[in-house]
Amino acid sequence: MALRTLLAILAALARASAQPTPTPPVTLAVHVLVACSSQGAGRPAGFPGVDASLCLGRAPFLTDRDVRSAELRQNSKGRPVIFLTFREDAAIRELRITRDNLGNRVAILVNGRVAAAPSIGAASRFLYIDGGYTEKQAQALVAAFNRQAANR
Repeated sequence: MALRTLLAILAALARASAQPTPTPPVTLAVHVLVACSSQGAGRPAGFPGVDASLCLGRAPFLTDRDVRSAELRQNSKGRPVIFLTFREDAAIRELRITRDNLGNRVAILVNGRVAAAPSIGAASRFLYIDGGYTEKQAQALVAAFNRQAANR
């Protein structure tokens, strides 16, 4: 009887250890950066290299709910970046907002923290997050974005 119980416990432990660890949820909020003195200003951006007089626009124009898929790619220096594709309505919104804000900056918040604050160089329907992530961190974020997108 004790041997049977021990074998059952060992089998249960083996099954539990074979299951992948669930990926924690990820949040995304992309804001246009605006002058803190403007009416549509939210909290200060607080990101190194960003003018202290710039604040997040009050409402994000893209969120994690807009993500269709995520891929792991590399920047020009071979570092991992996250490439996001958006649902059609969000992609059109991004294209319009980036076209209207050429030369301005956006703040990309991942899990509530500014991951990057790039200048808008061209109108776009996609987003690269070059947040200085390690390969493992970027892979975990890509997995979380894709899992969440699949569940919507």
